[in-house]
Amino acid sequence: MADQAKERLVHNVSCIVDQAQPTDEDKLKLARKLTQKISQHIEAVIGKSDEKLSEPSTIEEAANNKEVAELLGKAMPWLDGSLERALEKHMYPCISALLTAVSRMLEHEPVENKSKSTSWYRLIFPHEKTDTKPKYSDDANRIDVGLVDCPTDGTIAAQAMPNYRTLFVVIEAKRTPSKADTEEAYAQLFGYVRHLYACQPDRRFVWGLICCGSVANACIFTNYCAYASPNMNVTTPGGREEFVRLLVGLSLCDLRQLGRDETISSNLELNCLEINVPTSNSKGECKTYYSNNVLVSADRLFGRHNRCFAATDIQPEKRVSDDNPMVYNAVIKDTWAMFSSEQAPSKGKASIDHGDDDGDGQSSQPTGATPWPSAEFEPAKNARCEVAILKKIKKILGNEYMKGRYPEVVAGGCVYQPLSPNNMPDCTREVVGGLDLEQQLTTPFCLHVRYAMSPVGEPLDTVRSVRELLIVLRDAMECHFEIFTKCGILHHDISNNNILVVRDDDGGVHGLLIDFDCAIDSSLVGSNRRPERTGTLPFMSVANLENLPFERTMLDDWESLLYLVCWLGSYGINDTVPPRDDAYKLPIRDWSVGQEIAKIALIKRHHLNTFYEFRRSIIDNFNTSQPGYDLLQRAAAVLHSTLFFNKTIGLDAKCKGSVVTNGLDAIPEDEDDVFGFEDMTISRNQTPPKGIDPFVERMKYAKKISEQLLGVLKKAVDKAKESDN
Repeated sequence: MADQAKERLVHNVSCIVDQAQPTDEDKLKLARKLTQKISQHIEAVIGKSDEKLSEPSTIEEAANNKEVAELLGKAMPWLDGSLERALEKHMYPCISALLTAVSRMLEHEPVENKSKSTSWYRLIFPHEKTDTKPKYSDDANRIDVGLVDCPTDGTIAAQAMPNYRTLFVVIEAKRTPSKADTEEAYAQLFGYVRHLYACQPDRRFVWGLICCGSVANACIFTNYCAYASPNMNVTTPGGREEFVRLLVGLSLCDLRQLGRDETISSNLELNCLEINVPTSNSKGECKTYYSNNVLVSADRLFGRHNRCFAATDIQPEKRVSDDNPMVYNAVIKDTWAMFSSEQAPSKGKASIDHGDDDGDGQSSQPTGATPWPSAEFEPAKNARCEVAILKKIKKILGNEYMKGRYPEVVAGGCVYQPLSPNNMPDCTREVVGGLDLEQQLTTPFCLHVRYAMSPVGEPLDTVRSVRELLIVLRDAMECHFEIFTKCGILHHDISNNNILVVRDDDGGVHGLLIDFDCAIDSSLVGSNRRPERTGTLPFMSVANLENLPFERTMLDDWESLLYLVCWLGSYGINDTVPPRDDAYKLPIRDWSVGQEIAKIALIKRHHLNTFYEFRRSIIDNFNTSQPGYDLLQRAAAVLHSTLFFNKTIGLDAKCKGSVVTNGLDAIPEDEDDVFGFEDMTISRNQTPPKGIDPFVERMKYAKKISEQLLGVLKKAVDKAKESDN
């Protein structure tokens, strides 16, 4: 995460603490008053001022003042700088004490002050357990301090053990404010934040906090960047007041300003989520769906933060349980799509999801983003509207052709947060609207959209055999081929998350190709010429990774399909396959982990360039614990040879392999076919011309090669069925 922290983090963003301040005028005035009052109280205690504090009017307030004084006493080593270079663990109780002191002062604020606001929202408390692994984590990392936001309509107390489903903010502490400690703190914070996205289906964006020595910085994590506040030095009155202003603001602001989504709520009585799905792009027009099954979680730190829910629009009559299961009739997709008024070539913007192995994939910093639209922009004019693309597909293909192989939109539109000012749809401006123009130009503008679609699919890892997997992949890519050839729409993001399994009433399966967010409509002039670099990192084509300046074709998506087959062959098709002890040293791991984008592209070119290298590095490392792994080996071998050594274009040496050649070396002789296919399409011993990129040369054969690749998948399905008999 260290590289991401350097690439994606914007420092000294002056509006960050402002983003936590209430937008309601009465609450904003109250926040300012409380910030001043609490800061004066802290300064009086710290300075041991002779100035007399206001006399307590009640016994409860007197007790509170005593408690606050004790808490501030515990926080004093952090506030006066005496903790500098102390052990990191000695900072935790000091930081927690100050946070608790501020919340206790807010809690006991006289009722008449609270009544000036329309409502009194929450208090922020630290978890009692520090330096611990939160519940629902998928790794062994321990957080320093966790914060939870507590409603004020019940007993308020510090929570004991943090868990990622309820955590509000993670604090990472370091001994000193040195550059090295600060960079390490941010890197660790980046690692924690993805868990919050994954475990909280209502999380729109995430707050974070680092405390390095006596310096604190607040952070906001958005889809493609993180923004850090200027330093708040808690050994100075000004730094302490800014820190208090942050805490008071987070206590009084709207839920949407905490990163929560008020259009998704938990119905405890029915044991399910209630999700409002827009029926248009206008505020207030929506339909309620119910779900207790998250099909896809937003388990990436950066990207569109796609979530999918199996849902129904019929309200359950009683509590959902194993004995009273929910019957789904739709899939809800929630995503933050890049907004563009026209689908034109972009300059290096990146929308990259990380691999599934350990969440530590690398991706490039988005650059060259276009100016944000005005505050009065029209969401319906988004050229990247998935709803419009799916409706176009249905209109051209008709009601029956390829039915059930791609999603049919039932409802959908942009999301509006209920208390958002000026009827603004949920978008990047709602999250970090205070960015200056220069910062906006490096920040992709995203629009929060939500759709209800049918049919209902299951994740790809729910296939029960290699035969089922090959059937699902064949169906999805047949749909892919038909949609491009008949509708002119290229999917542009084939991955494990975008192909679903649909179980038929007769017990069979078929594939469902979803997620047309990144699709390219070739009917729009220039739309497929050097489109934005987007996709899921292990499965991105070389042209996509390198952002090569030529149009994308079906071959890019077939290349992604090859990578997907190899990925599943290496790691297993579902969770019944035992984890590999040697997973950390597989060559395929370099497609995702610990490498820069350009380096991944070079590695893929090397792995693909000859069948010998592809077999040695990739195919021979397939997981032999996977029943039917040999079927995947055969499929991968022929997909590779059809893409990179196709004998039907055998006289064109410029199309061979995957490396830009020097014109001197012939493609080496490969071993004979041992995988049992009759039509291994390998041509050998040709010397490609100097300086030719075979990825470019193959473009003119894209349709013909794609037809052959589809035939390869169909034959692979037939062989899988034969092996079952």
